[in-house]
Amino acid sequence: MEITSNELKEKIKNGNKVLIDFYGTFCGPCKVMKPMFEKASQTLKENGSSVELYTFNIDNDRDYIAELGLRSVPTIKGFSNGQEKFSEVGLKQTNVILEMADRLN
Repeated sequence: MEITSNELKEKIKNGNKVLIDFYGTFCGPCKVMKPMFEKASQTLKENGSSVELYTFNIDNDRDYIAELGLRSVPTIKGFSNGQEKFSEVGLKQTNVILEMADRLN
């Protein structure tokens, strides 16, 4: 479920529908949201969705985080057809994460 910056760049370039949870290990709300994000990912897989969900530790590539304009965590970004479609900051419940995935379809 964890993705690297190179893998993410490749998926964006290929036009994949991806929802990324950018998190920090120091972040309390990030820890709370992680199981909800994982549950949303499992639900989408079970339903045969084309949207892929990944997590990205911001400490792994600070330069790429700056390039994306990320200022706080948790942040969920949605990408489709090679473009960023939306970016939302803050703790999100499973149902909201699923709604965000639907916006990429």
